[in-house]
Amino acid sequence: MTLYDIAKTVHIVSVIVWIAGMTVAAMSLRTPSPAALPAITAFDRRVTTPAMLLVWVFGLTIAIQGGWFGQPWLSAKIFLVLILSGLHGMITGRLRRKAWENGSHPDKATRYVFPAGLCLVALVVLLVVTKAI
Repeated sequence: MTLYDIAKTVHIVSVIVWIAGMTVAAMSLRTPSPAALPAITAFDRRVTTPAMLLVWVFGLTIAIQGGWFGQPWLSAKIFLVLILSGLHGMITGRLRRKAWENGSHPDKATRYVFPAGLCLVALVVLLVVTKAI
């Protein structure tokens, strides 16, 4: 087992945890469940956000080891992951605000957050699998 294999494994597991955490957070914004908000907010802070950071660290490590910088598919992937990271920041901010306000009303402004996140993930996977634009 090489360092590349380990980095790739950690990267993939971190992506799964990050996207799962974002999904839970996004869905909790759409449902009126104020009792669960503190736990979801804590999970986001302790698990989902660190997973996102691991995705970046190990993703860049893999890209360096693979010699992929400068390739169009990687530039597109990094751009999409930046958007996904911003989406995570938006979800986190709205989740914290909803927990702070003890809101029991659904956040209608986040109606398209979950589908947008899934589309971004699908495009990233397509780029990784095909390594082409």
